[in-house]
This record gives sequence, C-alpha cells and structure tokens, in this order.
Amino acid sequence: MEELAARILQFVVEQEKDDLERGYTTTFDFPQKFANFLIGKRGENINKLREEFDVDIKVENGKVEVKGPKAKADAAKARIVALGKKLEDETTHILKIPAQYHRDLIGQKGSQVNRLQDRYNVRVQFPRAAVSSSANDDQSVADTASEIGGGRPNRPQQAPDEVLIKGPRKGADAARDEILSLLQWVVDHSHSATVSVSQSQIPSLIGQRGREMDRLRAETGAQIDVPGVHDAPDTSGRVEIKIKGTKKQVEEAKKILEQRAREFDAIVTRTIEVDKKHHKALIGAGGKSSYCILLIGWVLIWSRCEYPQNRY
Repeated sequence: MEELAARILQFVVEQEKDDLERGYTTTFDFPQKFANFLIGKRGENINKLREEFDVDIKVENGKVEVKGPKAKADAAKARIVALGKKLEDETTHILKIPAQYHRDLIGQKGSQVNRLQDRYNVRVQFPRAAVSSSANDDQSVADTASEIGGGRPNRPQQAPDEVLIKGPRKGADAARDEILSLLQWVVDHSHSATVSVSQSQIPSLIGQRGREMDRLRAETGAQIDVPGVHDAPDTSGRVEIKIKGTKKQVEEAKKILEQRAREFDAIVTRTIEVDKKHHKALIGAGGKSSYCILLIGWVLIWSRCEYPQNRY
C-alpha cells in the first residue's frame, strides 16, 4: 500500500508540473504546400500527433504552433520539421517508356520493381494493365508492389507509356537512371528474326542432348527458340526458328541457320534397286566402298550449294 501511495503521489506531482509547463509555446515554419498532408483527411494526421505527444498543434499560413510541456512540444516540433524536410526532398519522375518494354522492366512477378523500391526507398508505378491480372500476372504484382509506406495512396492518372518514380530525390534519381539503363539494354536486345527450316531437320540442328544448338547459342550470344515436337509444321512441312538478341547476334545466328537450312534442303534422297548379289561388292571390305560413295555424294551436294551454276 505504501508503494502504491508513493506512485500515486509521484504521478500527482508530475501532473502538476506538467500543467505548469503547458504554457510553453514554440512556433516554426512549415511549407504551406504540404499543410494539407500534415493535417490529413478530416484532421486525422494532426490529431494523431496531438495524442502521441499530448500537445496542442495549430497550422496556419505556413506556420505551426505547438503548445504544451517543453519536452513534449520540442519532440512534436522535431517530428513535424523532419516531415517537412522529407516532403520538400520528395521528387517525382515521369518516364515515357513504350508499353512493349514494361514486362521486361517489371521483371518476373514484379522482381525488378521490388528490388528498385527496396534499394532506393521509392515507389515505382507502372500503368494499370489493360488486360486482367490473370493474363498479365507480372503487371498486377507490380501494381500492388509499388504501394509503399502505409495505406494505398491516391493513384494518379497515367498514360499507357508512363512510368512514375516517387521518393527522396537521391533515391528517385538513382532509380530513374537504373530503369533507363535497363531499358536501353532491353531495346538493344530486342532485335528478332525467324528462319524457316524443314521440321525433319530440327533433330540435327539441336544435336545429341542439345549440344549443337547450345554451341550455336554460345557462339552467337543470341537467344534461339526451336519449335517443339508438338508444334505443327505448315503445309510444306516447315517450321520457324525464332532468334532474339542484339542486331549483330541475330544477324550471325540467322546467317548460320539459313546456311544449314540450304544444305539440308539440297539433300536429295533416291532409292536404287540393286540385286543382292552385288551388295557385297558395293559395300566392300570393311565398308570402304560404301564410305567412298557417301563421301562423293556429300561433295556433290556441297558443290551445288556453293556453286549453284554447277550441274552434275
């Protein structure tokens, strides 16, 4: 009981001291353009500060007046001044970026957007997708991932080719520069071409365990997409190989694939009936004769590809 009485007495003393100090007033400047943000909708922001610091706060004509115990009033002042500096430093960049590049910039499931927001403490906002979120999952993730710092802000109107970056000046500038750098990389690697090949040539182009195609990708640096077994050929039995990369990469890969396609298309298959009694002689010892015949055939094919005017 004595301990409780002592605590009550101490509380009463502190309250009396607090009441005596409530005459302390501090006045300071606050950017008028951010006054509505400080006050908040229906005064909710300013009321939270009043309750948190147990002081009276008035905002008028670019001035803020805080009245209450000195320690509490000074603490509230420090919070409000810091908020003003933060708002003054906040920058918004609007980047004009064609919608065709948005998906690459957003990243898989919004990975690029999330990384930029976390790294630079900014909000990166892409336009709302014109399609449903199920058809464009990356876009919908980016929409939600770009809302930081509490409740969902009022989303400004955006053109389909606009990307908004908002946050502290230093972070916003850095995020802008990184997005533009990534955009340039995406543009440089967005050249594409297709090569028509016979579907029956696909296995030889891929090679055993994909080695031939892996080698071609490594040599050219291009992204090469080969039709799968379930991709139906056209009426002439041909399919298209898709190439993507820089202009140089695409040109090199296309040149090699077109050359291989011509060589394959030049191969002619003929069936000759030979009496069985001559098979042994044609094959020869150890298959040498058949090897020579095959070799001569390949030479003739190569000659026709390199020198179409030659006819044998």
